[in-house]
Amino acid sequence: MNSISLQYSHQPLRPKTVLNPNARRYFLSGNSVKSVLPTTTHAVVLKSSAAGRDHRRLSSSSVDMAASAVDDRIPHIASTIRVIPDFPKPGILFQDITTLLLDPKAFKDTIDLFVERYKDQKIDVVAGIEARGFIFGPPIALAIGAKFVPMRKPKKLPGEVISEEYSLEYGTDVMEMHVGAVQAGERALVVDDLIATGGTLCAAIRLLERVGVDVVECACVIELPELKGRDRLGEKPLFVLIN
Repeated sequence: MNSISLQYSHQPLRPKTVLNPNARRYFLSGNSVKSVLPTTTHAVVLKSSAAGRDHRRLSSSSVDMAASAVDDRIPHIASTIRVIPDFPKPGILFQDITTLLLDPKAFKDTIDLFVERYKDQKIDVVAGIEARGFIFGPPIALAIGAKFVPMRKPKKLPGEVISEEYSLEYGTDVMEMHVGAVQAGERALVVDDLIATGGTLCAAIRLLERVGVDVVECACVIELPELKGRDRLGEKPLFVLIN
């Protein structure tokens, strides 16, 4: 699949609408609720984990380098993501990517940005995390000639599965993958819509590496850096469009 050349927008990023900009922001992380202090909304493509893990403490020269990495398509993508207050329960501001999907240009640009990064990296497997990793993972896999492997919640996959338990703020959860879906030595990309604490991404990495897969990188549309999910990934590279 070849990317279609588009006229890139140079319009400034429109800020997301939040009921109280000075209030704490709440969102869902697995089955638990987190709160963080408000941050400035901006869009940046982080080239790699090595350059990005301490991106909040960049030197002035590093800031210039980061600014040059911003793609003209990202502000429009960011402007299509809305925040829903009090969903699914009072006090939560939910990051809703369904409005991104209603904008064909924004959706296509999102996929194209990932495809442009991974098309020459010899990726064999795109592993998508349930559920919104299933939205972005398959078109990326098709475009780069890789297979798509769903990483699912327990008892959702028929047949024989391999499981990985991981911790939530309160309790644990389980991620599963079909036995035989991947082979030792294959190169994998793990895809989800958002990284918060990084727990589900870490579980997916462990599950794939247990069967000998080389996890090349994790890719997300949105990062919430206040939750330090990038740090939890350790040295595993993370590529995000918006943080």
